[in-house]
Amino acid sequence: MINTSDISVVVQGAINKTETKKCLISIRQFLPEAEIILSTWEGSDVSSLKGLYDILILNKDPGATLLEETKTKKVYNNLNRQLISTKAGLKKATRKYAMKLRSDLILSSAKFLEYFDKFEARSEDYNLFKHKVLTSTLFTRCYIKQAKLTKRICIPFHISDWWLFGLREDLETYFLATELVKEPEFTNYFNLEKNETKLTPYSKVKFKFAPEQYFGYSCFARNFNDIYMEDTSDYSDELMEKYRKCLLNNFIILDFKHSGIYLNKYLFSKNEKLIGDQYIDLYTPYRYQKDYKEICDNEFQITEKPVLEDKKTYSKMRIYKKLYRLIEPNIPINKKLATIFFELPYSIIIFICNSLKSLVKM
Repeated sequence: MINTSDISVVVQGAINKTETKKCLISIRQFLPEAEIILSTWEGSDVSSLKGLYDILILNKDPGATLLEETKTKKVYNNLNRQLISTKAGLKKATRKYAMKLRSDLILSSAKFLEYFDKFEARSEDYNLFKHKVLTSTLFTRCYIKQAKLTKRICIPFHISDWWLFGLREDLETYFLATELVKEPEFTNYFNLEKNETKLTPYSKVKFKFAPEQYFGYSCFARNFNDIYMEDTSDYSDELMEKYRKCLLNNFIILDFKHSGIYLNKYLFSKNEKLIGDQYIDLYTPYRYQKDYKEICDNEFQITEKPVLEDKKTYSKMRIYKKLYRLIEPNIPINKKLATIFFELPYSIIIFICNSLKSLVKM
């Protein structure tokens, strides 16, 4: 097992008044001898966090570009913020292993360390890191449901950026040479006249790449000459196959029950299936093991249960999504009532119908 004294933890991002303190305390609890580097912004109030970190970095804030606006909230693209704070933290890290962690994530254990030396087999293609890097099922994607289409769209190189753990030199390989994006052009990419005819998989969100996809694609494209994407609308079966090989040969994907890492902001981070039908678009434990067997180790015995991408599973995920809405504190009461009396019963009926159809086929 890895000694926690050999780990540097880069806690990056804005200071959350409640969650950042919980984050730092949880690191001290479960990685007691780790070096903790807090990489945040100039002017941040860190007075309540003294003694909970070893190194403090106050970066100059590059700002963020408005990504999406609704009647109730504004969402900003923090890609450059994430990249600057992560790079700065990694440059100060001194230990053999490094962890990149959002400043609002919380450790409930150090269980992820148990998986560092599992899934060691690799194929010959696209080996980049010296050792595989651990990251999260949320949100390591395969596909995404585009609102205007009935089919799901491929999302190559969309690798979760919530947290990563590995050899420090491998995290440096992943992040340090990645360039900042030019704003606001990057965030408004599909609004530009020359790109208006292209179909973005992200519907109302018009950025060139999602941050997760930008980090993943940038890393592998600069290290392998045959990998190229013009933007997120640029995908193919060939590109998806290259993505699968890059992912399986360089990453280990863990859900909460295997990692012990969660986000208080999202209750579904402790039970990923509660995210609803999006769950079948992710690199779930079963999908990871299935692809690992196919690409890396034909003798591997799959231990996870399959999540089939069929109508029955889809309708079950819709039920999970409705149940999550009932326990989510930020959902207005009128929407919860609509869910209880209309949406949930309807979803249950659809699930029963699809289950009966499955039985008939058998």
